[in-house]
Amino acid sequence: MQKTILLLGLLLGCAATTRAQTSNATRLGLKGGLSVAVLDGVLNADTHMRTDFVVGSMLRFKPSEQGFAVQVEALVSGQGAELETFNSTEAYKLYYLNVPVLLRQYIGGKFYVNVGPQLGVFLGSNTGDYKSIDGAIVGGIGFEAPSGFVVDIRLNYGFSDIVKDASEQAFRQQLGIGGMHNRVGQVTVGYLFGKKSS
Repeated sequence: MQKTILLLGLLLGCAATTRAQTSNATRLGLKGGLSVAVLDGVLNADTHMRTDFVVGSMLRFKPSEQGFAVQVEALVSGQGAELETFNSTEAYKLYYLNVPVLLRQYIGGKFYVNVGPQLGVFLGSNTGDYKSIDGAIVGGIGFEAPSGFVVDIRLNYGFSDIVKDASEQAFRQQLGIGGMHNRVGQVTVGYLFGKKSS
């Protein structure tokens, strides 16, 4: 958790120091909200969604005349799941630094759709160790006001097996069972600093 707090501080610091450098060509912003996550492929337990936080920075490049843009983000995201066995329920809390590169198409000037790849760097967990890198596909919709206020809803579909333990990997292979993957929904609000895009 100390790593998470340190990275959050760095992200906020970067955004604060570069605010004066923003222009109508690109807009840098901050965002935060809720992460609703579950783990797909868990063995010997029923999985339920768990809610955590997501927070970080975003860099939105100037849209083209056709309303196409690219946005890059750096987000600290709480993920994992609630795992229920026959006699107990335990929260598996996994934390990642996610870096999505989103291709964006604006519809009607203010609404948009996003899609793109995401690279996740594992920061830590309360339940053990997992692979250090997680790949995902991100898709979603959002609203961006001229003032810079942003509302974003998205789904992150992890395609990397995050199981690190070699014996568990071998067991899964013997039984023909696939890996364990992150599945995450996020709802965030944010603000883009700088002048309105021309």
